[in-house]
Amino acid sequence: MMRSITFKFSLLCLMMALLANAASAQTHYKDLEYPKLSKVEIPEVDRVELDNGMILFLVEDDELPLINMSARISVGSIYEPEDKIGLASITGAVIRTGGSVNKSGDQIDEELESIAASVETGIGQTSGFASMSVLKENVNTGLKILADILMNPAFPEEKIDLQKVEQRSVISRRNDDVNGILFREYSKLIYGPKSIFARHSEYETIDAITRDDLVAFHQKYFHPNNMMLGVWGDFKKKDMIKKIDAAFKSWKKVDFKRPATPSVSYNYDYSVNVIRKDDVNQTNILLGHIGGKLDNPDYFALRVMNEILGGGFASRLFSRVRSDQGLAYAVFGQYSANFDYPGEFYVGCFTKSETSIQAVRSLLREVELMKTEDVTDAELALAQESFLNSYVFNFDTKSEVVNRLMTYEYYSYPEDFLQQTKDNIEKVTKADVKRVAQEYLRPDKVRILLVGKVDDFDEPPSVLGSVNEIDITIPVAKEEMPEATAETLAKGMEVFNKTVDACGGAEAYSAIKNYVIDGVVSISTPQGDMQGTSMATYQLPGNFHVVINLPFGEIKQVMAGDDAWMVSPQGAADMPESQRDQMRAGMFRDWVKLFRRGEADGLKAQHMGSGDVNGTAAEILLLQDAEGHSLKLFVDTSTYLPLKQVYQGTNMMGTPAEMEEFFLEIKDIEGVKLPGKIVINADGKKFLETVMNEIKLNQEIDPKLFEKE
Repeated sequence: MMRSITFKFSLLCLMMALLANAASAQTHYKDLEYPKLSKVEIPEVDRVELDNGMILFLVEDDELPLINMSARISVGSIYEPEDKIGLASITGAVIRTGGSVNKSGDQIDEELESIAASVETGIGQTSGFASMSVLKENVNTGLKILADILMNPAFPEEKIDLQKVEQRSVISRRNDDVNGILFREYSKLIYGPKSIFARHSEYETIDAITRDDLVAFHQKYFHPNNMMLGVWGDFKKKDMIKKIDAAFKSWKKVDFKRPATPSVSYNYDYSVNVIRKDDVNQTNILLGHIGGKLDNPDYFALRVMNEILGGGFASRLFSRVRSDQGLAYAVFGQYSANFDYPGEFYVGCFTKSETSIQAVRSLLREVELMKTEDVTDAELALAQESFLNSYVFNFDTKSEVVNRLMTYEYYSYPEDFLQQTKDNIEKVTKADVKRVAQEYLRPDKVRILLVGKVDDFDEPPSVLGSVNEIDITIPVAKEEMPEATAETLAKGMEVFNKTVDACGGAEAYSAIKNYVIDGVVSISTPQGDMQGTSMATYQLPGNFHVVINLPFGEIKQVMAGDDAWMVSPQGAADMPESQRDQMRAGMFRDWVKLFRRGEADGLKAQHMGSGDVNGTAAEILLLQDAEGHSLKLFVDTSTYLPLKQVYQGTNMMGTPAEMEEFFLEIKDIEGVKLPGKIVINADGKKFLETVMNEIKLNQEIDPKLFEKE
C-alpha cells in the first residue's frame, strides 16, 4: 500500500512540474502575433436606371437559390402634417396589410405563405422601404405582388382602423418604459418639442387621419423616379432587369423632386430638466447638446473621440464613473451624426436614486476632462482598432453592400464613403482628438435630463441650476361640456342626493368599511368570449385586491395606498403610473365610494339634462371630484336608481375609449343597493361582463392581502 501511495504522489508531482513548464513557456498575450487579415472582397454592384426613372442596384449571388429585393422610397414622416402625425407610419403599413385593388392583403398573405416568401413595406422618419424575399423559382410571383401593392394600394378602411388601434396602443404604453421616456424627451430638448425630428403621434393626431389622407400621401410620394430598388441573389442581371422593367412598366415617371430636409436651429444653453417617475428606484440620466453631420470633415476625429470618452468597456466613462466610482449600472456616451441633419451628443448613465446628482457631476467632469486631458497612445490605438476590427463586418452579406450604396446615393454621399471613413479614422492623431473635443464639446452649455424618483435624490436637482419639470402626461381629448351654472349645480346635487337615498343613503354607505365580491367574468376578445372567475376585496378608503382566474392562468392586481402591483403567470411587476391612475379612477366610480360622498367631500354634481338608457327615461349628471376624476351618471327618472355611467377609460389594448357601464340586476345587500351584474362597452362594443355571485360587507380582511409577496 505504501508503494502505491508513493507512486501516485510521484506521478502527481511530475504532472505539476509539466504544467508549470508549459505555463512558463506560454507567450504573453501582448507578444502574440496574428496573421494579416485577408483582403476584403467587395462584390461588384451594377447600377441601372430604367426608362421610368427607377434606379436599380444589382448583385449576382448563386450561393443559395434565393432572390431578395429592397426598395428605398423618398418619403418620410418628416413630410406629414403636424396635425396628422402618424400618417406616414400608417400609410407604410397599410400598403402591405391592405393589399392592392387587385388582391386583398389577406389573399396576399395566403399566397406568400404557400411559397414561403415575404413582402413587407413601411415608412420611417426620412425614407420609406419595401422588401421581398423569395425562392428563385417564385421570383415572378413575388415581384408581381411587390409591384402591385406599391403601384395600386387599396387602403381598405378596416386595415386602417387596425393600424390606428395599434398606434393608440403604442401611445398608451409610451410612459411605461423609463429608457423610452429618457431618449424621447431628450430629443425634444435638443430639437424642440414640435420639431419634425422629435415630435410623436398623439391620440388626437391618429384620430384625425382618414383614408383620403393615406391615398393623397401615397399619390404624392410614390413614383418610380422617386424610388431605388436593390436586388441580390441567384439571377442573371439582364434577365432580372427585364423582369423588373416589365413588372413596373405601367408606373409612369412624374415631375417630382423630393423636398429638402428641414434645417435644425439650435442655440447652446444650459438647463436642468426633470421628469418625475415615482414607480422606479433608479435614475436614468442624459446630458449633452446638438451633435453633427456625417459630411463634417471633423466627423472622423469626433468618432474616435467618442470611442475614448464613452464608446465601450475601455472608455473613460466606463472606467471612471462605473468601475472606479461605482456610480452606474450602465454608462455610455454618443456623439451621433446623421446624413442630412445634425445628430445628438450625449453622455448618460443609469444610477440608483440616492446617487443621482453625484452621477451628473461625474459625467460633467468627464466631458470637461475630455477637453483638457491629453489622449494617451493606448487610448488612441484602442479607439481606432475598435472601428477597424469591425470594418470587415460591413461586407459580410450582399444586403449590407447593396443597401449601403442605396443609402449613400439617397443622401448624396460618395459611394466609397465607408472606405473614406476607414482611411480617415486611421489618420486621426491625439492632437486631432483634443482639438475636436475643445471645439465641439460644451459641458458648460449642456441640457441635463433626469428621469426618476426625485424625492429620493441625494440632493435636490436645483443644486445644478433652475429646474424645469417636464410633464409627460398623455393628452386625451376631452368632451366639450356645457358651462356649469349655479342652477345646474344645485339641480345636479339634488338629483344625486335622491339617487343616494334611493340606494340606501349616505350614512349606510359610510358604515361600509370593506366588501368582498365573488363573481364570474366574461371578457370579449377578437377570438371570442373568455370566461373566468374573480374575487375582489375592497378595503376603504383606497385599497383593493382582485384575483381573476382565466384559462391561461391567474392574474392578481393590488392597490395599497400609493403602491400598486400586478402578479401574472409571467411574474410580479409594479404598475406603471398610467395604470395606477386608471385604478384610482376606478375607485372613484365605485358605488360604495361614490355614494358616501357629497359636496362636503369636494364632489360636484352638474345636471346635464335628460336622456334615456335602452328605452328608460333618465336624468344625466356630470360628477367630478377634487382630483379631476369625472363620469356621467344616468339615473332612472322615476326610481332614481343608477342605470349606467359613462367615462373615458381604456379598452383591452390599453387605448382610450368611451366606456359605458350598465348596472343590471340591482340587489339589496344589508341595507344598501348594489348591482348584481355589470356590462361594460368600449366605444359601443361589448368589452366585459361581470356577474356578482355573492357580495359580503364588513368582513374580517387579512392585512397580508395588501402586502407584496
